[in-house]
Amino acid sequence: MSLPREHKTEGVKREKDVERANSNPQKAGHRLNRVIIGLLILVIALASAGWIWLGNAQHPGFESRNTEGMNPESLPAANLVIRTRTPPDKSIAILPFVNHGAGMENSRFFSDGIHENLLAGLSKIRELKVISQTSVMTYRGTTKNMDQIASELGVAHLLEGSVEQAESRLQISVRLINAQANQQLWAESYNRELTTGDMFEIQGEITRAIAGALEAPLNPEEDRNLGAAPTNSLEAYRSVLMARKVDQSSGFNTLGRSAKFAQQAIDLDPDYADAHLELARVLTSAINSGAKSDAEAGDRIQASITMAMSLRPDYGPAYLVLGDYQSISGKPGADKSFEKAMRLDPGNANTLYAYGNALRRSGRPEAALTLLQQASELDPLSPGVLFALGRAHDDSENFEDARNIFSRIRKIDPESPRGYELTGATWFAQGEITKALHWIRQAQAIDPRDFEFGGWMVFLYDCLEDYETALEWSDWLDNWVTNQPMPMAMQARHHYLTGNFELALQYANLALRLGLPNRWGSDAIFMRIKRDEALAEGDPESGIEVFARQHPDLFDTPPAITPHNLLQAVDLAQLLKLAGRLDQSRLLLNAVLMAYDQPYFVAGSTRAWLVPARAETLAVMGENKAAIAELRRIVDAGWRVYWRWETELNFNFNGIRKFSEFQEIIRELETDMGEQRIRAQAMADSGEIAPPPDMDLNRLKADFFESG
Repeated sequence: MSLPREHKTEGVKREKDVERANSNPQKAGHRLNRVIIGLLILVIALASAGWIWLGNAQHPGFESRNTEGMNPESLPAANLVIRTRTPPDKSIAILPFVNHGAGMENSRFFSDGIHENLLAGLSKIRELKVISQTSVMTYRGTTKNMDQIASELGVAHLLEGSVEQAESRLQISVRLINAQANQQLWAESYNRELTTGDMFEIQGEITRAIAGALEAPLNPEEDRNLGAAPTNSLEAYRSVLMARKVDQSSGFNTLGRSAKFAQQAIDLDPDYADAHLELARVLTSAINSGAKSDAEAGDRIQASITMAMSLRPDYGPAYLVLGDYQSISGKPGADKSFEKAMRLDPGNANTLYAYGNALRRSGRPEAALTLLQQASELDPLSPGVLFALGRAHDDSENFEDARNIFSRIRKIDPESPRGYELTGATWFAQGEITKALHWIRQAQAIDPRDFEFGGWMVFLYDCLEDYETALEWSDWLDNWVTNQPMPMAMQARHHYLTGNFELALQYANLALRLGLPNRWGSDAIFMRIKRDEALAEGDPESGIEVFARQHPDLFDTPPAITPHNLLQAVDLAQLLKLAGRLDQSRLLLNAVLMAYDQPYFVAGSTRAWLVPARAETLAVMGENKAAIAELRRIVDAGWRVYWRWETELNFNFNGIRKFSEFQEIIRELETDMGEQRIRAQAMADSGEIAPPPDMDLNRLKADFFESG
């Protein structure tokens, strides 16, 4: 589960450098073999000491996913990823600069831009651990002492400073502090002309001074690139900063404003690579949010990235933006782009986060975990990084680890519902519906405008068969939500469960007529209802026609099975079987089984409703004993999501209803849900789980549409 805003902007991902040793045993002599063996022993010893990390890039899931534009033939990094441990004395956080230009328009975002550029320069030094801007910005105006800040960020050194603009002059003052000893190591004040050349020259001098003080030597390439101004136009530079500042807030309107500032920077300086990249990045976010389609913005994005790369070859941010676009648009090559971005900017938390998140979304959560953990070390107070890291644990079914991460989000950002809803999701994935209710209701109380929280409340109470409370939430939603796929699907399923099939069918028909997107399995619910309509009328062909219109990919040879159409494929196969189209049905069912067996295909809370698909498939195939055994396996493992909808009320299980083992499983589920229902009622009576909020729904609706 995630916020409706979450899918508005999400985009970023990463991976790492690689050092491969290739040897040919046919040509190598015994001496070379001894050297190789010696090196392997050294590698193992260093790994044991914690000085290198042996990557598990051979996870079978790496070769089976391509749902987000990731290349399944490209392994993230390689078999051996060596990453030296950063000594504690070579770590630093740059605190937000104090702005002394209070009388100047937008002076704070200007000082923040200098701060960001300095961070970017330092993060390129391979021997330094540099905390990302997202985390350090939380200390703006803080009263905490240096030792406490350093401890919270996990660094030994802090840099603090100030920026002042006065007419045509720029003054930057900084001092480097050993936080544990509370000792100033170095300080300097720079007073220059307010030009991009002088401004970036100062940043280069500061970076060299810090590297020298921390004994983190620059290699020739790192030293050569320091202090080079990316543009000679101060106004173009300001426009890029404004684009970034505007984009920090959510919403479709801000994306448009941010794009205008980026284009303004391009108009002022067509040779400014960062301006082209900013435009590409904003437009990529627009595609990810649904504000624009790839057909509308893709050509412009690719042209902007190509221009930036021609202006600045081997520029890490360019490959980061390219990888992000490739991943979000479903184009090949994202892995290679992210890997090059990581080689060029190995200490960049944004690159680690972007690649890790891309791997997670493309079904490779274990590969993502390594990168996201590194990102969280460089950006420990970023809710976005923690969200992705927790989700990767969730997708790997490390639910307790995921909950620990989500608890950190609640501490960092207690006014956001994210840490609450994600915790609830892990509990319902494990069949703990009552615990899920507790957390989802807390999330809903924080943000009652999020209509999906209301949908989840309908869903959870239906799982418990507390249909009266589920109806209260359904009626609450009906007062202000009429065309959103997820709550409509939960309401349709509720009416189906309570015997009001005609009303359920109305929801399904409306959703299909409006062409609503598939949100949290909503399409599978609507298509199941349409399937059952065809079955009730004794006309499977009419149902097949609906599936052909909605899911033509299921009629391909071979069928294209994804998590988004898995359950629909099983329901279509049932219709094909009843229509006598046995070869088509068998082809589809075999494709479902092959897809289901891919690693992580049905793992985690975001795919918990897909878990019974294998049992359904086996039952439709007539493999009754195997179907019952599979159903027993998933129930014992904690599956409870949509349990009655997927068992007793599911036509796919008609062939095994008479078996005593099937009936025993149903009784166990009824007993478990009855016990959890009693606990939920006690929690409601004590006020721990509140009823639907009594509020001005007209005002709520207006606020929702005003927020975009």
